[in-house]
Amino acid sequence: MRPLPFSAWGIVLAGTAALGAGSLTVWILQTAGDVARRYLRFRASPIESLRAPERPEEAFTESDLYGLRGIPWDLWRVVGALVGVVLTYLLLAERNPYLCVVGLGGAFVPRLVRSYLVRRRRGHVDRQIRDLIFLLRPALGVRGGLRPALEDVHGRLSPGVVKERLGYHLERSFAADPVEVIEALGADVRSSEMARLLLGIRAARKGGVSYAEAIVMAAEEAKERILEEARLAIEETPVRLLIPMLILLLPPILVLLLYPLVARLLALMATPAAGTLAW
Repeated sequence: MRPLPFSAWGIVLAGTAALGAGSLTVWILQTAGDVARRYLRFRASPIESLRAPERPEEAFTESDLYGLRGIPWDLWRVVGALVGVVLTYLLLAERNPYLCVVGLGGAFVPRLVRSYLVRRRRGHVDRQIRDLIFLLRPALGVRGGLRPALEDVHGRLSPGVVKERLGYHLERSFAADPVEVIEALGADVRSSEMARLLLGIRAARKGGVSYAEAIVMAAEEAKERILEEARLAIEETPVRLLIPMLILLLPPILVLLLYPLVARLLALMATPAAGTLAW
């Protein structure tokens, strides 16, 4: 492995220095903001400022839902850009060193990875929501109430983020209306099927339909959506298989088509006089 040219080392060192300076600047700004908030709180009430600030409950974000909390995506974008610049420089430095700017496109690789992970885990969450709806339908008839049915469903759900959030809201609001538990769960999972279930349950609370009828309608809609997604997946399968087949078959086809022509051309170049007569 040949050593990196001096200019490539300069790019790497400059990128490392930029990362360090950016991290130091962010830390200084955060520290200054914290000091400013403490000072303003002391000016407003000196006694209250001596008390430890109450920590508000952390909101359940999209990163929590998809298991992506704590991943420094901004840092990975910077790393992707630096790696792309270095690799592009090593490949294209002999032609034109300025083409290394194209390597900045490596910053989009972490975004593509995140989109893939979100799409994959979104499917897991949707399946867990459908399991909840399907289990809630018989549990309501057996338990005779919405809250006992939710507790029974919580015990029968497979491990996942939906089960964790349902258990959290059941414990947090023990004496609250069970409809509020479903509303809080719907706000956490951000699912269209939970939104439809909530519409039916809110209508049942107002007296339009019963809870059992609302859950039955939600279960039927979820079943129809599963069948529709299965039909679309079957229709899209040939297209998904065709694209990689074309990509993998194109090089062998080009080789088979061009090999006779290239072999004849090489033969003509090796024997010019005989080749002229042959043509």
